[in-house]
Parts: sequence; structure tokens; C-alpha cells
Amino acid sequence: MRVGALRCHSQAFTIKLKKDVSIPTVEELLAAHNPWAKVVPNDREITMRELTPAAVTGTLTTPVGRLRKLNMGPEFLSAFTVGDQLLWGAAEPLRRMLRQLA
Repeated sequence: MRVGALRCHSQAFTIKLKKDVSIPTVEELLAAHNPWAKVVPNDREITMRELTPAAVTGTLTTPVGRLRKLNMGPEFLSAFTVGDQLLWGAAEPLRRMLRQLA
């Protein structure tokens, strides 16, 4: 899914990894991958505050949140990102990190 916004874009991902990787490990990999990726905890209030176009507009920070395992199997997970499309795409840090896991 892609949600259009004036300056930012938001994307939901369904990801299939080659092996079962725990959510804490995925969070660690994302957080350590580059200075622009920011892992947002799975907490409703924090998500509503930090995983929005309003929070990201004008920054290179790409928050990645709503990381969850899916019922489709242990190697499936979902993620949600937001990025300032004029400065940086929301999917870029996640794409680079997933390349390392693949």
C-alpha cells in the first residue's frame, strides 16, 4: 500500500526473508545500518507521533515501525515506513538492510 501526501510518502511492506529472524534482531539491524533509519517502537502513542509525514517532513530520517511477524510463516514480517520524498525515499534504507539479510 502507498499513501500519497504532499511532501512525504508512506509505505507498508510485506517481507519474506530467507530464514526466520526475530523482530529484535531486525530492529537491531535496521538501527545499526545507517544514521537515517530510525526504528519506532510498537507503541501506539509513539507510532502516532513519530511515524507520520508531519514528523518526517524536512528531515533525512526514515522511521521504520509497525514491525510484526505475520501468520503466513515465521519468515514473513510487515513494516511501515515514511520518508520525505523530496529528500529521500522511505523504502531506501529498508531495501539496503534487507539486501544484507537476503
